[in-house]
Amino acid sequence: MRALLLLVCLPLSVAATPPPLNPAGDDEMIVTAARTPIPRARAVGGVTIIDRTTIVARQPQFVTDLLRDVPGFAVSRNGGSGAQTQVRVRGAEGNHLLVLIDGVEANDFSNNDEFDFAHLNADDIERIEIVRGPQSSLWGSDALAGVVNIITRSASRPFELDGATEHGSFGTHAGSIGIGAARDGLNGRLSFSSFDSDGINVSAQGKETDGYRNRTLNLKLGWQLTPVLKADLTGRATDARTDFDSVDFTTGLHTDTPAATDIVQGYVGARLHADTFDGHWQHQLVANWTRVDNFTFDPFDAGRRRTGGHKYGLDYQSTWRFASDWALPMAHTFTLAVDYELEKFRQRGPIQFGSDPNQDRQLHTLSYIAEYRVALGQSTNLSAGGRWDNNSAFADIGTYRVALSHHIDVTGTTLSFAYATGQKAPTFVERFGFFGGGFPFVGNAQLAPASSRGYELGIRQGLFAERLTLGLNYFNERLLNEIDGFFFDTKRGLFTARNRSGTSSREGVELTVGATLTEQLKVSGSYTYLDAQERSVTGQRVDEVRRPNQQGAASLDWRGLDRKLNVNVHLSYTGTRDDLTFLPPTFSGRTTLRPFTLAGVTLAYTVNPHLTLTGRAENVFNDKYQEVFDFQTEGIAGYVGLKFNFGR
Repeated sequence: MRALLLLVCLPLSVAATPPPLNPAGDDEMIVTAARTPIPRARAVGGVTIIDRTTIVARQPQFVTDLLRDVPGFAVSRNGGSGAQTQVRVRGAEGNHLLVLIDGVEANDFSNNDEFDFAHLNADDIERIEIVRGPQSSLWGSDALAGVVNIITRSASRPFELDGATEHGSFGTHAGSIGIGAARDGLNGRLSFSSFDSDGINVSAQGKETDGYRNRTLNLKLGWQLTPVLKADLTGRATDARTDFDSVDFTTGLHTDTPAATDIVQGYVGARLHADTFDGHWQHQLVANWTRVDNFTFDPFDAGRRRTGGHKYGLDYQSTWRFASDWALPMAHTFTLAVDYELEKFRQRGPIQFGSDPNQDRQLHTLSYIAEYRVALGQSTNLSAGGRWDNNSAFADIGTYRVALSHHIDVTGTTLSFAYATGQKAPTFVERFGFFGGGFPFVGNAQLAPASSRGYELGIRQGLFAERLTLGLNYFNERLLNEIDGFFFDTKRGLFTARNRSGTSSREGVELTVGATLTEQLKVSGSYTYLDAQERSVTGQRVDEVRRPNQQGAASLDWRGLDRKLNVNVHLSYTGTRDDLTFLPPTFSGRTTLRPFTLAGVTLAYTVNPHLTLTGRAENVFNDKYQEVFDFQTEGIAGYVGLKFNFGR
């Protein structure tokens, strides 16, 4: 009882002590690197922030156009706009990356827990926060390799109306419009975007183009109910259709067909946030709902099949902040959270090979999370966090992470270290999925979760009053019980999923540089070296597929003519990487895809405060390349458009 009384009284005795200043004088806040927002300077590990200024300068059609420049990120797209797009971080699988949209988990649990970046357009996005490295201890199973947090725009004026239109290559027409208002504690914004493209021919044979359309509606509301109580509501809905070419199972190559996939995605999140004891004790209650529906017609895969479902989440979090001055000034943050998640999976399709794909499944997970962060003086930060997941389908599993950073004021150097464990639960598709056609797949309900452990070391150097910044991260990770989602079972004569024996290894180096040469001219660049290996069926260690050993990116941004003209030039290099082939007679092999470089130029001229003219050229060297074997990609392309903005 005395211990309990001390725990209750302690914050009251120390709360009046002001917390120390942010180390390195960095006041920019990041909401993804911890369970509560923290200054970026206190975030340990590979962190990348893509702000609104960068997004406007690059004029991307889709978020993946920006992610190609992020160190440690490998993008693989199965063709042109709208084609399935996977993102792998530091050599991990595509479903090891958690994607949040305004705090709502967006990974598609009916599509192998992967978030398909093909349908995430860049319209109305304010900021993208990226944290690389295992984050399962904070964010759960999908965050084994990292987190991407998409933060959409909020209204900033009493009234605002803005929009854009763009037209160009491949019969592309895009447009967006947004309206918002912020006044008297209320903040609301509603936006709509539309994208249509005739596309390219994904198959190397024939002349049929594979088109794409996307309609996205986004809503964001905020209400300051009282000085200490705030409510937020977010909603996003996407309706898209992607044409694709089927695989001819006699040749193992793609051929022109009228195949198509219709996708419906919906995300809703509600949050109630309360500050008590002058902000020293904070409470947050969050409710989320996700709905996904994938309807595919493929004449080479028994016609029509459908997967989808619903995910419900409820989260309560309590954070206690206080400061002390015992041996040296310290700022403490202690967070406890309980997270409940219910997933309902639905699959429909024709019965084939004696297997019935028609089924409804569900699972639920109750998680307990704890995180402690302490700032020691002005320069040293220590954090420790843990999570315990109680899953209805698997044994309980725990993950944790510890991190330390220290800033040296004299040299402007920040050193960091983190060690973490992670886990990835088998997906509904891996356990219960079924796909027909020439290469039938039947899931394996006996799969066990994969687990990881690893560490990273980082150094950041600021020079010339932070006009030049250099960053270096080394990471080393091991994955146990890796799930092979496309294993051929010779006894049954079909593909299935299995847990691999042995360990998969991933290590590499990430380099970043950013420089403000003048008030008008900025340059940035990154380089990644990756060694990601797994064990083959024969027990040999081989490179993991679609993970380039080397990647690099560079960008130059110039503003002139009294800042009315903005010119951005960017390069993205992807090195050689292995991929799988399904060519006869074995229908199982490997090939090496050649390296490629994508170069782009964007222009924007501000005619007046309300009107801006835009122009963009992509793949200006017309590089012929494949990101995935036998999927053709877009050549040189050009687009022109305009943007308008009114408000008061």
